[in-house]
Amino acid sequence: MTVVIPAHGPGPFLADAVAGALAEEPAEVLVVEDGTDGVDPAALGDVRLLRLPHVRRSRARNAGVEAAETPFVAFLDEDDVSLPGRLERQRAALANAPHATMTYGLVTVVDESLRPDAEWNGILAPRFAELVARGSTFDAIAEVGGPLYLSATMIRRDAFLATGGFDPDFDAHEDLDLYLRLARDGAIVATIGEPVTLYRVHGTNTPSDALYRGTLGVTAKHLADARGAGRRALLERRVDALWSLGDFPAARREAAKAALAEPRLLRHPRFVKRLLGLAAPTRLLEARR
Repeated sequence: MTVVIPAHGPGPFLADAVAGALAEEPAEVLVVEDGTDGVDPAALGDVRLLRLPHVRRSRARNAGVEAAETPFVAFLDEDDVSLPGRLERQRAALANAPHATMTYGLVTVVDESLRPDAEWNGILAPRFAELVARGSTFDAIAEVGGPLYLSATMIRRDAFLATGGFDPDFDAHEDLDLYLRLARDGAIVATIGEPVTLYRVHGTNTPSDALYRGTLGVTAKHLADARGAGRRALLERRVDALWSLGDFPAARREAAKAALAEPRLLRHPRFVKRLLGLAAPTRLLEARR
């Protein structure tokens, strides 16, 4: 197994990420430095450093997988920490499901000092259970989505490369795009049991507006081929993203079109709440932001 860690300089959490990965004794820990030259591999231990011009994180991760020499690759962001036993558990999950292209595990959300966030973790656990129970299908991922974190995934290298890797057009929710493609073309399985990774929340996580814009890009990409529940989930995500960005005229248009195209959305309480909220004048909605 190879652990791929993209890094933009020697950030304050990189050493923790590398130490956690090395403790699992994978074949290799590969740090992909994206556009900086401040990472000192000697200070991190037994790692291989791949230094690139600034290509942004999708291309950086792709380069890491291409450079890997093992059949399995685990992803880890530079601010997260792999938990003991993660890699062996995830490799076993893939070995027990030869048809699967990727496995994902549960995360524990923590703050900068690695203290668990009880509220957030209380939300994630039932969502994770729901995704597992529904077979981690395209429709389930489109609808549930939330419990999938890239730092808790392991992929088959050949399947990842065959599907084209991360889409470099996306620099937020590029992982969601990958999950949807892998679920559409193959199978995704869960690593059951205790959390596999600590997901750290801090002041420089991806900004919310970037995530909403990423949602718009990913949903636009997948809507053409989506049907049924998956399509309805993508349409609802678009309305939510536009609402959250404060683009109320666009949200109003999208919600109206979605309701006409997919009347079953009117059975979704959250969608109906958005639709009714968008009946208010734009100026009033903007004043309430």
